[in-house]
Amino acid sequence: MTVAEAAKLAFQMSLFVVILGYGLTAQFADVRYVLQHPGLLARSLLAVLVAAPALAVLLVNAVDLRPQVAIALVTLAISPLPPLLPRRGEKAGGQVQFGLGLVIVLAVLAVPALAVAARVLGDVFGRQYVTSPWSVGRLMLISVLSPLIAGMAIGKFWPAMAQRIGGPIERAQRWALPVAMVVLLVAAAPQMWKLLGEVTVVAMLIFVLGAFAVGHLLGGPDRQFSAVVAFASACRHPATALTIASANFPNADERGAVALYGVVTALVGVVYTRWLRRRRAAQSA
Repeated sequence: MTVAEAAKLAFQMSLFVVILGYGLTAQFADVRYVLQHPGLLARSLLAVLVAAPALAVLLVNAVDLRPQVAIALVTLAISPLPPLLPRRGEKAGGQVQFGLGLVIVLAVLAVPALAVAARVLGDVFGRQYVTSPWSVGRLMLISVLSPLIAGMAIGKFWPAMAQRIGGPIERAQRWALPVAMVVLLVAAAPQMWKLLGEVTVVAMLIFVLGAFAVGHLLGGPDRQFSAVVAFASACRHPATALTIASANFPNADERGAVALYGVVTALVGVVYTRWLRRRRAAQSA
């Protein structure tokens, strides 16, 4: 197995573990809570499913990017699944229940949202970024909805089992994505290094900052919601983007761009969280 294949497998495993963990801890009350706030939910979906992809495509059309970078940026933007959303949102002051409910809604909408995004992007911009949305959709059904339903079923019908495996799954959640990211960085280091001296870094930074800003604004004035929507808008799990890209552009090597996106998102996320904490401290003083 090559390092690149190991990176892809690591991300797939991390995605499965993350979604299974969401299912174990989530409750139908979380979804009900989100549905009881239809305006907030609509703005959240607008940020994740419309604003972020539109920003990515506008950047791709406005900036002269390498093809693999353009593919990575758009496939990341249309992958509507933020990794570790409740935990990241909680660190920034976001509400965990809203984060869990939003993740479940996005997981259910992942396949139809991908199909619609592929059609709209093709009609509006005249380029097919996703040529086989339903084939990718089948993969996402297996990697997203299956572990989510399994986790929620275990939590509902076998609570003792859920409690036993909950601890190990939570620990695996904390380490699965960082380990997969390290493997990807090792595999994509040469490609990522070539991109550092180009406009790619600027484009990635504009996209991530723009997505955070849009999510924060659409989340409303209450930080417990705006923080969650901001992270949901800007953060994407690399596994879904790599799956979409490999299924539609098998000859493109987008690993370097995806790895660079992961680094930029992590750094911006830290800065955003610290800004929110300072803002809260200033308001409390």
